[in-house]
Amino acid sequence: MTRVIIFFVVVAALAAIAVWIADEPGRVVIAWGDWQLETSPAALAAAAAIFAAFGALSFQLVRWLWLGPRAIARGRQLRRQRRGYLALTQGLVSAAAGDPRGARRLARRANLLLGEPPLTLLLSAQAAQLEGEDDLAKAYFEAMLERPETEFLGLRGLLVQAHKAGDNRAALALAERAFALRPHTPWVLTTLLELQSHAGQWTEALTTLRVALRQKALEGEAGQQREAGLLLEQARAARAAGDGREAAKLAERALDAAPQFIPAILFAAGQSLALGRRSQAERMIARAWTDTPHPVLAQYFNEIHSRDDALARAKHFENLTGRNPEHPESHLLLASSALEAKLWGSARKHLQAALKERPSAGIYRRLAQLEEAEHDDREAARRWLMAASEARPDPLWVCAECGAPESDWSLACTSCGALDRMQWRQPAAPPAALEARPETAPSDSAEAPARADGAGAQAAGGNATEPA
Repeated sequence: MTRVIIFFVVVAALAAIAVWIADEPGRVVIAWGDWQLETSPAALAAAAAIFAAFGALSFQLVRWLWLGPRAIARGRQLRRQRRGYLALTQGLVSAAAGDPRGARRLARRANLLLGEPPLTLLLSAQAAQLEGEDDLAKAYFEAMLERPETEFLGLRGLLVQAHKAGDNRAALALAERAFALRPHTPWVLTTLLELQSHAGQWTEALTTLRVALRQKALEGEAGQQREAGLLLEQARAARAAGDGREAAKLAERALDAAPQFIPAILFAAGQSLALGRRSQAERMIARAWTDTPHPVLAQYFNEIHSRDDALARAKHFENLTGRNPEHPESHLLLASSALEAKLWGSARKHLQAALKERPSAGIYRRLAQLEEAEHDDREAARRWLMAASEARPDPLWVCAECGAPESDWSLACTSCGALDRMQWRQPAAPPAALEARPETAPSDSAEAPARADGAGAQAAGGNATEPA
């Protein structure tokens, strides 16, 4: 509407000017050498307008003759590009829909129309992946590395290929290259962290972890758990190298990162005990027992007080279990102390209490031991052992990802490779690899002190009703 108004205003102004010029009297004389031209102002204005229009038309004609072929070629190219990008879009849709033939056909068409643009390499690689041609897909991804605009995308494709082939070394090199290109991309950080952890590059993994936490690629609690696990693995490496003091320092740093991290607690307590720091180890065990009692802690506590007399040992055990009196491990520690002192009634009471809280085969076997020791009743002991054969196993380290049991904690599951998934709990069924072993408390990652007989030497879970 505004343009229409402006048009009519301009036309009206021009008409008014033309009328004014026509109505004004006067003459125009132009002398040039022997020539003299005399006319009216209106005729001169009309002639000037005609010459201006002719000049403009001539200029446009010359310009079209000069630039026209280029414009025609450019238009054809634009139409070709539109068809090519349409084919590329349809090809990507076909790849996403799982149609490898359609994706491959459209990739060839897009490649023909567009002259090998970067995205056609991606489409061709995806089509090759869908058809199971991994070598061809790898070739396309490697071609993408030659172009700066597709290098990062090619690295991700090759990473997927390396994971699929199980080539962790190649995957790590690719992840490091991707990190150098885009160090703040979340999937790059998490992938690099995982590969460094699997490769045992603990120092590098800790550096990557700190970047991931700053970029919020990992949540706070998960990041703290991973940091504690990496520090603990560093501590185990230091201990293996013979540097016990450095191992103890790293274990303490792991505890600072995640105070309730059971593997770090076990390692730190065991390492303190191995270095002769009994008071420090006892304080660690006492703090941990309040929230996370564990049979290995009972083992270490028993080692610390192995030279005390029976009365003093019993007092120490009562003080420790008083921090968490209803936990099965507390009952088992007191039951072990009572069995050692031949206090059969107290031992039975605590074993029954532990059995009620956490049924397990180990407690049934302990009750069988009690029957033989107190009454020499082999028949009752046999019944308990029969119950043990049908009961759930004692707690041990189990991968929450695949359910594989382990006798010791590790950052990565040795069966499925999952990180931070090892949990101390009862497995659903007796683990075939461990069920034939004698009943022993799993050792922690530290260089564990010599196992002492008596109270705390073994702690396991159990059930609460005596079989008929």
